[in-house]
Amino acid sequence: MTASSRTGFQEFQGSRISYVPDKPGLYAWYYRPTSIRRESTPGTLTRFLSSETRITTHVHQRYGVRTIGQSVGETFLGAEEQAVGAAVAEAFDEAEPFLDWFFRSEQFVHFCRPVYIGIARNLYERVYSQHYLSLTDYWDDTSQVSRFIAANSQATVQNVMDRLDLPHSFALEARIRGISSKDLMVSVLVTEEMPAGIGPDAPTSDSSTRRALERLLQLLSDPICGRR
Repeated sequence: MTASSRTGFQEFQGSRISYVPDKPGLYAWYYRPTSIRRESTPGTLTRFLSSETRITTHVHQRYGVRTIGQSVGETFLGAEEQAVGAAVAEAFDEAEPFLDWFFRSEQFVHFCRPVYIGIARNLYERVYSQHYLSLTDYWDDTSQVSRFIAANSQATVQNVMDRLDLPHSFALEARIRGISSKDLMVSVLVTEEMPAGIGPDAPTSDSSTRRALERLLQLLSDPICGRR
C-alpha cells in the first residue's frame, strides 16, 4: 500500500490484494512482474500486447446475396513492420537492466497502459473476489481452462469462450495471455461520488450508467483488455 492511501488512491500486488477496501471506486490492473525472467517475461508481454483483432468483411450483391469473410489481424510496428514479439525481444536485448529497474519503479504505472480498467460499487468484491480469486482458480492445473490451454497452446480468448461456453472476464483474458496473479498489480481510487445507477458488480451487469462510464474510461486509458 502506498503513502497516498490518505487521498483514496492505493496500490496492491500479490496476496495484499485481499486488503483492497470494500468501498466504491475505480480500479486498474497492471502487468508488473515481480522479477524479470528472460525465459518467460518477454513471451508474456508479447502475448498480451498482440491484440486479437478480428476483421469481418461484408460484400453486398444483387438480389440480397451477401458474402461474408472473417480473418484475424496481426499487429506490426513502424515502416519496417516489426512484429510485436521481435520489438519486445529487441528491447530486452538492448536494455534488460533498465527494464528490470522500470518494472520495480513506484512510478511504473504512469508510463504504461493498464491491462484492464473498471468501476465498482464494492472494490473488494469486484477486484479480489471476482477478478483475483477467479484468475487463481483458472491457473489451477485441474481447471477446465488450464486443461484446454494445455491441449490447445495457440488458443485465443475467443476460442476458449466459444469452446467452454464461458463469459468474457478480466480473469479469463489474463489467464489466456499467460499473466499469473502474482505478477498483477491493481491501483484503486476510492470515491464517495459513485452514481446511484451504477448497478451491481456482476460480470453481466446491464446498467447503462456503468456501461457509459466504463466506455469513457476505456477511451481515456486505452486498456489492453476490456469489455466486448
